[in-house]
Amino acid sequence: MNADEILNLYAQGQRDFNRVNLSREDIIQVNLIQIDLSRADLDWCNLSGTDLSGANLSRAGLTHTRIISSKLIGINLNDADLSYADLSWANLSGANLTRVDLSYANLSQSFLANADFSYANLTGVNLTGANLTGANFNHADLKEVNLTGVNLTGADFTRADLSGANLQGCDLTESNFNYADLTSSELRNSDLSEAILQNANLSKANLKGANLSGVVLREVNSSRVKLSELNLKTPKKSKIIFTHANLTDASLEGACLKNAYFNYAKLQKATILEVLLHRASMLDSCLQNVDLKSANLRNSALSGVNLSGTMMPDGSIHP
Repeated sequence: MNADEILNLYAQGQRDFNRVNLSREDIIQVNLIQIDLSRADLDWCNLSGTDLSGANLSRAGLTHTRIISSKLIGINLNDADLSYADLSWANLSGANLTRVDLSYANLSQSFLANADFSYANLTGVNLTGANLTGANFNHADLKEVNLTGVNLTGADFTRADLSGANLQGCDLTESNFNYADLTSSELRNSDLSEAILQNANLSKANLKGANLSGVVLREVNSSRVKLSELNLKTPKKSKIIFTHANLTDASLEGACLKNAYFNYAKLQKATILEVLLHRASMLDSCLQNVDLKSANLRNSALSGVNLSGTMMPDGSIHP
C-alpha cells in the first residue's frame, strides 16, 4: 500500500492502518488525525507538516523519519522507534512517548509540554530550544544529553539517569529529581528554586551559580559539590533542606545557610569557613574533622551532633 492509497481510504473514513508498510513514502502537509498506524513501518518516511494529533503510532518504526513542523498533539508513540528521526519544530504537547527510542533524534525547537517520556531512551537527543514544561522523564535515560537553556519548569525526573547531562542555564523551577542520577552533570547558572532533589546523586556535579532557593536536598549525595558557589538565598516561607544529605568533603565556604536543615546529614571533612549557619538545625548530624572556628552557629540546634576531631569556635579540638 502506498501513500496515495492510504490518503484515499482515509478520506473514505477508514482509520485502521496498523502494520502497513509506508517506508520511504512522502505524506506531507495532510490531515491524518486519529489515524491508527500502530506497528507500521514508517522508516525514512517524510511526514513533515502533517497533522497526526490523537493518532496511534505505538510500536511503529520511524527511524530516520522526517516529522518536521508536524502537529502531534496527544499522539501515542508508546514503544515506537524514533532513533535518528527529525521532529524539529513539531508540536508534541501531551504526547505519550513512554519507552520510545529517541536516541540521536532531533527535537530542537519542539513543543513538548506535559509530554510523557517515562522509561524513554533519549541518548544523544537534540532538545535545543525545546519547551518541556511539565514533561515526565520518570526513569528516562538522559545520559550526556544537552539541555542547555531549556525550559523544564515542573518537569519530573524521578529516577532518571542524567549522568553527564548538560543542564546549564535551564529553568528547573519546581522540578522533581527524586532519586535521579546527576553524577558529573553540568548545572551552572540553572534555576533549581523550589526543586526536589531528595535522594538525588549530585556527586561531582557542577552547580556553580545555580539558584537553590527553597530546594529540598533531603538524603542527597552531593559530596565534592562546592556549595559556596551556589545561590542559596532562602525565601522567608521556605527553607533549604539537607536532611540525611551526604556532604562529605563538600565546600560550603562563605555560604549563607541560615535556617537550613542539616538533621542527620553527613558533613565529614566539609569546609565550613565563614559559613552563616544562624538558626540552622543540625540534629544528629555528623561533623567529624570539620573546622568550625569561623562558622556562625548562633542559635543553631546541635543536639546529638558528632563533633569528634572538630575544631570548635573557641579554637579547641573536640575529643
